[in-house]
Amino acid sequence: MGESVWTDRADELLLRTASAEPTPGSGVAAAVAGAFGIALVLKALTITDDDGCAAARSRGEALVERVVAAADADSHAFAEVIDADGDADAERALARAAAVPLDLAAALVDALALARETEPIVKPALESDVLGGADLVRGAASVALRAAELNVASLEDRDAADAPALRQRLAELEQQLAE
Repeated sequence: MGESVWTDRADELLLRTASAEPTPGSGVAAAVAGAFGIALVLKALTITDDDGCAAARSRGEALVERVVAAADADSHAFAEVIDADGDADAERALARAAAVPLDLAAALVDALALARETEPIVKPALESDVLGGADLVRGAASVALRAAELNVASLEDRDAADAPALRQRLAELEQQLAE
């Protein structure tokens, strides 16, 4: 896995995701869906284009960068799990494979807050883009948390030192998403 998932055409990424290859998997799919969700919010802000939208747009662009980077980071992290050699190597790889989707979920929780703040300031005709974007982001965050949960559980089964902190972060993000 050398190239970015973002260099694939959409149909190629879809076929690779459905293939027997270990990556791209759920973390990549969550990042792609989340990025498109944020893009819909950005579209509404761009078309509305008034003074109140500039700061929100800037925040949204930074969130897209975080989410886009998470797609490739997740693919690399999962490949490290597959390639791990020995217990210590496997624990490090699992900890990274848990941390990456947690970082993704954190960015997506921030994107949900942005969507909530954005809805009242965009043109009424664009509210569906903001609401639909928020729906994609919420679903993507849920998928990212599910991926992290499985890796955290594997770390707990190994009594890994990183497990309690990762479990705590997972619980906090689940709570934020539920709000």
